[in-house]
Amino acid sequence: MLKPLGLFVFLLLPAALLAQNPKSAIGGEGSLWAGGEVSVFNPDYGCPSNLPFNCTYDLYGATALFDFNLHPKWGAEGEARWLHWNGDGNEVESNYLLGPRYKVYRANRFNFWVKMMMGGGWVTTPTYPEAGGLKGSYFVYSPGATVEYRLSHRLNVRADYEFQFWPSFTGPTAYSSSGTPLPTGNGLTPNGLSVGVTYRFLGQ
Repeated sequence: MLKPLGLFVFLLLPAALLAQNPKSAIGGEGSLWAGGEVSVFNPDYGCPSNLPFNCTYDLYGATALFDFNLHPKWGAEGEARWLHWNGDGNEVESNYLLGPRYKVYRANRFNFWVKMMMGGGWVTTPTYPEAGGLKGSYFVYSPGATVEYRLSHRLNVRADYEFQFWPSFTGPTAYSSSGTPLPTGNGLTPNGLSVGVTYRFLGQ
């Protein structure tokens, strides 16, 4: 837990340093937002398909995030997500991601963003530490989209969808709760929805 958390702090550090002097670093158009979400993800591993909300053991969890907008239409997002609830047996997934985002549309109080995130993903399979189980970390890249609604000058509510790719994952054969083998193939593609709030700490 400490190593992934340290990675997220390291990713957040450049934004925090730039935010020390917002006028010179990001100009009058920049802003720094931070907040939290609740997330529901299909873990892909051990599920009959990777469609959203199509797994008996969808993983639930919490997400911490920041949005560092250098311009009203583009910026960067960082997130740490811990999907530690409702897993089959001991199954959990966590990820720590960072990447650019771009505003594609604005309508009244609504903002629509697309993003491309990259970073690390951690997984513990249901049977770990028994034979056939595993616990490991993998490279992750993840396109996504976010809808924000401005409640006030400093407060947004948001809904976020991500489709993650774990290309190097080659886990053991997955089994359903009844013991039926399920295909895992090469790679892992968790995906899901998060809803939450962000608060503006700096900028416009």
